[in-house]
Amino acid sequence: MKRVMRTWIAVGIAAAVSVIGAGAAFAAKKQADTGVIRVGTNKALGTVTPYVGRTQGIFAKRGVTVEIVDFNDGTTLMEAFASGQLDVALLGIAPTAIWHGKGVPLKVVASANGGGHVLLTRQDTGITDVKQLKGKKVATPKPGTVTDTLFRVHIAGTVAGLDPSKDIQIVPSLAPADIPTALFVGREVDAAITWEPFASQAEAKFKNARVLFDAAAEWKKSNPKAAHFYPTNVVVARQSFIDQRNDELKRFLAAYVETIDFINKKPREANEIIAREVKLDPATIANARKRVDYTAAVDVPAALQTLSWSKKLGYLKEIPAENRLFDLSYLPAQAAPKKKGRK
Repeated sequence: MKRVMRTWIAVGIAAAVSVIGAGAAFAAKKQADTGVIRVGTNKALGTVTPYVGRTQGIFAKRGVTVEIVDFNDGTTLMEAFASGQLDVALLGIAPTAIWHGKGVPLKVVASANGGGHVLLTRQDTGITDVKQLKGKKVATPKPGTVTDTLFRVHIAGTVAGLDPSKDIQIVPSLAPADIPTALFVGREVDAAITWEPFASQAEAKFKNARVLFDAAAEWKKSNPKAAHFYPTNVVVARQSFIDQRNDELKRFLAAYVETIDFINKKPREANEIIAREVKLDPATIANARKRVDYTAAVDVPAALQTLSWSKKLGYLKEIPAENRLFDLSYLPAQAAPKKKGRK
């Protein structure tokens, strides 16, 4: 089953890259002529930053014209990105590396957010420890995502000491909105791995919800000196955009960093904007943000560590070399990476 899943993912991505690759250069040239930076993202907690920047007028103030394109899932976003319809995109570090490995010319130019994943169960299951997931049904999202690899390799494997392919009955590919229903309403599964703000939303709605594993909190325990949670979403740019419109990229990233500063320094005001965009109440957003941090700074070693989960599951043939996947030279000084040798 695992081999079939890996093959399906690889064939699907390769086919998409092959079909849309022919028109990529033309599409990119067409976009460059407009002077507009097309940004692909979705209205999730970790990737909502461009909407906040637009609402606050931060992009306009810096002379950056952005067109934000909302996508329902990462696959359609990256198909559009690979065909040259987007200049910049916000998505998970794991799918970024997978598409990069399949030949899509991109670089990670900034971070978006870290943390946010929560493993939930019901109080009536009697499960109080991740080791008790043996023989249980666990709902997960699409294979190859950060959430999927985090659960299978780190939580189930490293923390619980279980083999997810043998010891756990995984129910894969559930949409975020369907996960709480499967766990709390239909009771089709015993536990589910989800992310914010869906976790906080479920905790508020279902009184028998129990947090079995808070990945952000556990990361802080294991990495007390870390400035941020483990990397989740990143900002990527097309290589042609980097090469041909680097001044615009610098201005975009300067506005992006200013937007993150606003989110972090004025959380109440920012939460109101985020709540409107994702259609949730500000209280839920405030609770969700306890497990999520916004930063443009990229912790490269931590990012490569998360990619090792993808490699172990076979989604990645190899972890990309740092200089092939990352180009952080366009970040403003305050968000630029520290010199090597940092702790």
